[in-house]
Amino acid sequence: MKTIYLLRHAHADPAPNAATDDHDRTLSARGEREAENLGAFMKDQKLVPDAMFCSTSTRTRETARIAFRQLFGDRAPVATRFDRLFYLAAPESIIEEIETADNRYNTLLVVGHNPGLEDMAELLARAGGQEIGGFPPCTLAAFTLDIDAWHNFNPRKAKLKTVFMP
Repeated sequence: MKTIYLLRHAHADPAPNAATDDHDRTLSARGEREAENLGAFMKDQKLVPDAMFCSTSTRTRETARIAFRQLFGDRAPVATRFDRLFYLAAPESIIEEIETADNRYNTLLVVGHNPGLEDMAELLARAGGQEIGGFPPCTLAAFTLDIDAWHNFNPRKAKLKTVFMP
């Protein structure tokens, strides 16, 4: 059994000027509160990843850092891969990367952006006869998969476990 968590970054401030790259946008005060609440929810629900794939954008890294501080305290014992590939990635790209995950990790958190994460979450939910109904900033969808290895990842084997929306 494997578990996948899909997390869209929390609310970010708009770019302060046209010269600021979207990749470098930071979380807003609202986004910081959302990430704290997410971490508390994950701790309360015992949604603890043992590996993370994360976009290299500032807002995704900040969301993960703040949530993990709530979940783990000062130490986050999570194998982490930061990769620009997850910045605005399509579901097909996300799935390809999940299939390469190390099998010693049973619970994988993917932190990224819409529309790719929402499309991916809806794909997995619909495969199990469910719907999520949107994926606003700081939404987390948790799915269990009846597989023994990540290379066997198949949306039809996903079952929606829970959804957190701020």
